[in-house]
Amino acid sequence: MLDFLAENNLCGQAILRIVSCGNAIIAELLRLSEFIPAVFRLKDRADQQKYGDIIFDFSYFKGPELWESKLDAKPELQDLDEEFRENNIEIVTRFYLAFQSVHKYIVDLNRYLDDLNEGVYIQQTLETVLLNEDGKQLLCEALYLYGVMLLVIDQKIEGEVRERMLVSYYRYSAARSSADSNMDDICKLLRSTGYSSQPGAKRPSNYPESYFQRVPINESFISMVIGRLRSDDIYNQVSAYPLPEHRSTALANQAAMLYVILYFEPSILHTHQAKMREIVDKYFPDNWVISIYMGITVNLVDAWEPYKAAKTALNNTLDLSNVREQASRYATVSERVHAQVQQFLKEGYLREEMVLDNIPKLLNCLRDCNVAIRWLMLHTADSENLQAWFREISKQILSLNYDDSTAAGRKTVQLIQALEEVQEFHQLESNLQVCQFLADTRKFLHQMIRTINIKEEVLITMQIVGDLSFAWQLIDSFTSIMQESIRVNPSMVTKLRATFLKLASALDLPLLRINQANSPDLLSVSQYYSGELVSYVRKVLQIIPESMFTSLLKIIKLQTHDIIEVPTRLDKDKLRDYAQLGPRYEVAKLTHAISIFTEGILMMKTTLVGIIKVDPKQLLEDGIRKELVKRVAFALHRGLIFNPRAKPSELMPKLKELGATMDGFHRSFEYIQDYVNIYGLKIWQEEVSRIINYNVEQECNNFLRTKIQDWQSMYQSTHIPIPKFTPVDESVTFIGRLCREILRITDPKMTCHIDQLNTWYDMKTHQEVTSSRLFSEIQTTLGTFGLNGLDRLLCFMIVKELQNFLSMFQKIILRDRTVQDTLKTLMNAVSPLKSIVANSNKIYFSAIAKTQKIWTAYLEAIMKVGQMQILRQQIANELNYSCRFDSKHLAAALENLNKALLADIEAHYQDPSLPYPKEDNTLLYEITAYLEAAGIHNPLNKIYITTKRLPYFPIVNFLFLIAQLPKLQYNKNLGMVCRKPTDPVDWPPLVLGLLTLLKQFHSRYTEQFLALIGQFICSTVEQCTSQKIPEIPADVVGALLFLEDYVRYTKLPRRVAEAHVPNFIFDEFRTVL
Repeated sequence: MLDFLAENNLCGQAILRIVSCGNAIIAELLRLSEFIPAVFRLKDRADQQKYGDIIFDFSYFKGPELWESKLDAKPELQDLDEEFRENNIEIVTRFYLAFQSVHKYIVDLNRYLDDLNEGVYIQQTLETVLLNEDGKQLLCEALYLYGVMLLVIDQKIEGEVRERMLVSYYRYSAARSSADSNMDDICKLLRSTGYSSQPGAKRPSNYPESYFQRVPINESFISMVIGRLRSDDIYNQVSAYPLPEHRSTALANQAAMLYVILYFEPSILHTHQAKMREIVDKYFPDNWVISIYMGITVNLVDAWEPYKAAKTALNNTLDLSNVREQASRYATVSERVHAQVQQFLKEGYLREEMVLDNIPKLLNCLRDCNVAIRWLMLHTADSENLQAWFREISKQILSLNYDDSTAAGRKTVQLIQALEEVQEFHQLESNLQVCQFLADTRKFLHQMIRTINIKEEVLITMQIVGDLSFAWQLIDSFTSIMQESIRVNPSMVTKLRATFLKLASALDLPLLRINQANSPDLLSVSQYYSGELVSYVRKVLQIIPESMFTSLLKIIKLQTHDIIEVPTRLDKDKLRDYAQLGPRYEVAKLTHAISIFTEGILMMKTTLVGIIKVDPKQLLEDGIRKELVKRVAFALHRGLIFNPRAKPSELMPKLKELGATMDGFHRSFEYIQDYVNIYGLKIWQEEVSRIINYNVEQECNNFLRTKIQDWQSMYQSTHIPIPKFTPVDESVTFIGRLCREILRITDPKMTCHIDQLNTWYDMKTHQEVTSSRLFSEIQTTLGTFGLNGLDRLLCFMIVKELQNFLSMFQKIILRDRTVQDTLKTLMNAVSPLKSIVANSNKIYFSAIAKTQKIWTAYLEAIMKVGQMQILRQQIANELNYSCRFDSKHLAAALENLNKALLADIEAHYQDPSLPYPKEDNTLLYEITAYLEAAGIHNPLNKIYITTKRLPYFPIVNFLFLIAQLPKLQYNKNLGMVCRKPTDPVDWPPLVLGLLTLLKQFHSRYTEQFLALIGQFICSTVEQCTSQKIPEIPADVVGALLFLEDYVRYTKLPRRVAEAHVPNFIFDEFRTVL
């Protein structure tokens, strides 16, 4: 008969593909369960208030039109709904595809069973497949895996979360409307069961059997599978465990399958007492905690509580005398095998000859060890003695893997006899060299015979016996004990290597069928389980960097506070004072302890864990990075929390304090790098920049419609995660708090910025509030990355303010008939712009009076933008200064490259045949990032938003400016300053805000705006001349100073202003002030 798993056996290949797919689906479900967006849980009040109206459970399906009409009635909800869709559709689709694959799996299995019954596979029926060894295994696995999928989904992805995700997918995805969509069936299968994995949660009635029966499955198939599992040893495991007391361990995998599949026929659990007694006697006579799949454990005491027959049958096992007997037995076995293992693990004991001669004895010890480990790990809580014992014996499994040889045994024996005879017959005893050679040859041939005696079955038995898949999750409870052992004795890492390799054997279980089916899922499933295991290895070994940093903090304290720096010249009588032998000895001792920790991890050889190669040096470096990130991120979070009511501001003291902390980290890291063989400065710069950039990215998410999720971020890492902290105010991160504190203390309504001094003064008290020293301090504390991140955040804030300004312009100007009529009248009065306006004062101030109500909001928006532009200029100055000072060659290269590029681009526009960067060329984009980081840019020239034509825009801005001029006065030393602190207007933010606003629109708007100012100056001067008023009015002075500042800030030639105002007025106006 054709081999059932042969490639040309359609019947065998079909069920093999189904089972392979089942293992891959479970891996995908486990993988996805770690990426459930928190918002779908709606746990905290903020999420409930914000998203409660757009995230629905299955109650949505009772009246979708009603819910959608509620959304349509509120534009802000529609906008939030669209934003939520953009941010979550990708992950929701991934979850939906996983849910769909579960439904498709059971549909495919049912179709396969139907095909078997209908005779589609020639000479094959359900009965014949169950008679075949491989067929029997695969059919049992197919049903079992479906049950595991359902249990995993309910355990890892709560019912309410599933419903919300499915409804979101239904609402947001176009695929749902396709003809082959089986959305209804998926929703019926995966609707909430009421089960909760939270401790103490009540179990729903008829759970999980009612859940398992949502998709009907052929009853005779379920019955036959249960029959086979009850009666047969379907995997032939008993041969690997010949002792009767090991039988429940031999059948453990089969017992797990039976446990899951019994839920498909719950009547057995409820009423079939004879069958349940038989099952318990065979599978659970001495155990009641089982592992059902990759370490997911179940306690039968709880699981079978609602089922009368099952509970009654289990009572024999749970009888106090039986429990005491089992515990006593395994305690005795533990002591016995511990002594054996200690003997085997003595240095030089496990030689090849000894292993080959004592295979039965070693196998018996292996069996006893693994059976005891299994029972104790499953049935006991954390036990330090057990864990210590477990660590001691775990490494021996690797030592016993001795490869088979293929030489012929009989021929080897003949060769040995021949060599003995030739030595006697030819009287070679006198030639010592030949004798030695022949003795060595005979020895090697004897070794070959011993090796031949190792049958493949021995290796298979070792693999079966050594299975540790049951501990895939339980092992985590032993982490703290392993870490404590490493902390006390770093060389313990070498022993743990064997533990990790033993855990890697658990990967065989889910990968076996995927590999047999040659499925493309092999790589992704292998990567998932290998990645999980490597993460666990990292978690255990993280104790080494943690211990190193604990010592490092002590070194920092000693170096900073206790040890005095030795001067270059020293009087010999003061030598004893500077020697400080005690503190220096302490530093040396701590440094030695750190190097010992490093040595411990580097003793672990490069190891293949699953399909991932683990390099101990890389593990050490990643661990150090992780600990550094954790501590620096916490220092930044804690160090930059401000009290907004504090006077004066806490900003500078907190920056100085944080700077000292960061400098301590930096110095100690620099000190230790040689002792642990790492590139300290490189790691420091990479990780600190990553922390700051990640926090900037998270803060900027507030301004983005499509947010960057953690799993999309180029700065976040799985192995070296940047911790997230609960926000303490409206800011998400420390960089947001820093930025908002700077904005608060430099608020143009409270402070006056003196441009020549780069300093802010309090408007009322005239005391200095802050100056450009602030940005030097930020540079010292957070480095270039911090200043750059602050600059980027300010960009987002400016964009937000400008967008708010445009919507305000629409609201208070373009929708107000009175304002529009006033503007229209003024436009007619001042046309053409080159003319002199007769009776100008009356015309201008009449228009200002009629539009007075709109200027308060207008002024606030303009000043906010101007304030942030001043801060951006200060940041650019600081960055440029430090770049020229610290990296003069980089600064020069960037400036020259920038000039060359701009020259080429200008030349291209003069002559299009000359080269220009193509669309797919990232040069301009990349050099911009470098230029901004080096401060070689002008924030005032930046286009922040795209704009459309706005009617009346130039004249509104002109009116706004002349409406503010009476609030200001000219001071010879300081320029334009606020007239009354009660009506605050700060000149630099006003000028820069207007300038930035005009920059966002077509240049003709700026041209008209400047022409209107020129016309205002000329008309007012003309009116004063005709009325013989000798002094230039204050408003004209303000307008002239605005034009001067406009030319200065934009770095344009003066003729731009002189096109609208005669140059003699510019030349003379300061002389008469």
